[in-house]
This record gives sequence, C-alpha cells and structure tokens, in this order.
Amino acid sequence: MELNEMEKRMLYQTEGSERYALMHELLMASRYAKDPDRRRAAESLMEKMRPLTDGKCMEVVHDIRRNYRLPKEGRTMGELLAEARQRSGAEQLKGHDIMALERFDPEVRHMVVFEVLSEESFDGEKGDRVRLFLTDAGYEKFQCRQKNGEIKMQEHTKVTPDGHLYHDQSRDRGYAR
Repeated sequence: MELNEMEKRMLYQTEGSERYALMHELLMASRYAKDPDRRRAAESLMEKMRPLTDGKCMEVVHDIRRNYRLPKEGRTMGELLAEARQRSGAEQLKGHDIMALERFDPEVRHMVVFEVLSEESFDGEKGDRVRLFLTDAGYEKFQCRQKNGEIKMQEHTKVTPDGHLYHDQSRDRGYAR
C-alpha cells in the first residue's frame, strides 16, 4: 500500500489497537481537524483501509508504528506521545484505551486486564490481552467468566467515580503481573 507522508504521520499517531478503533480515530480527524490537508489525509487513509481485512489493516498500522520516523522539526503533542509510546515498547492492549470515556462513567468501579483463554470469547482471540472498564454488575459477570475458564485476570484496579485509578493490593494477591 502506498501512503504519502501525511498519511504515515497520521497512522503513526493513532492509538487504536483494532481496526474499528483506528477507523473511528480517522473519522474524527476527517470531521474535526482544522487543517484541510489533515482532513483530506484522514479521508484518503479511510478509503485505503476500508477494503483491507482487520488483520491486514493492523499489520500496516503496526509496521508504521515500528518503522516510521518523524521529521525532527515541528512535532505536535500527539506525535511526541506516539514517539514515546514507540520508544517504550509497551504492549498495546485490546479493549478500552487507558483514557477511554468508559473510565469516567460514574457507574464504573473496576479496570481489569486479562488474557483470553477461550476460542469462543467475544473479547478477542485466544491469547489476546485486553483491558476493560466495568461496573459492579459487569465485574460480577467477568468473575463468572473467569471461573468458567474463558479468561484469566492479570490485573484488577479500582476506579473512583471521577475516573482515578486506585490499585488495591490486598484484593489483587495471586494475580500475575
């Protein structure tokens, strides 16, 4: 796939770990970017990504995130964050982004990171690591799914009504880090 410099730069900054999240980011950029060149680049990228399968789309994105280098001058905050993410080598989880709107829902009380163990899971494919923000009712369902062997919790963090994360070590003993 042939991408111009602006398109590579946009893909480099995206945070989505799945095709639908990536396409949503591009859609928002095409609607709300103040720079008309940036809007056109987002629209062009969406046209190029639409016919691709989920796997091929994310393969292109991961290649850009690994190998693209920004020009030294004129970096935006988004580009600086993307560069730091690239340097850290941190694994990008599927599911909710760490700053997802779900986190700030006043009903949400739990953030969980887990591994998908079952082929039939709606959270992802076997072996995927996923982050979700859950209400108390959602967390109870989550615990049942863990008992049934569909998933394995790796981290649990409490979420305050204003979205702050509070790690309760006494409840998490025994979970892998």
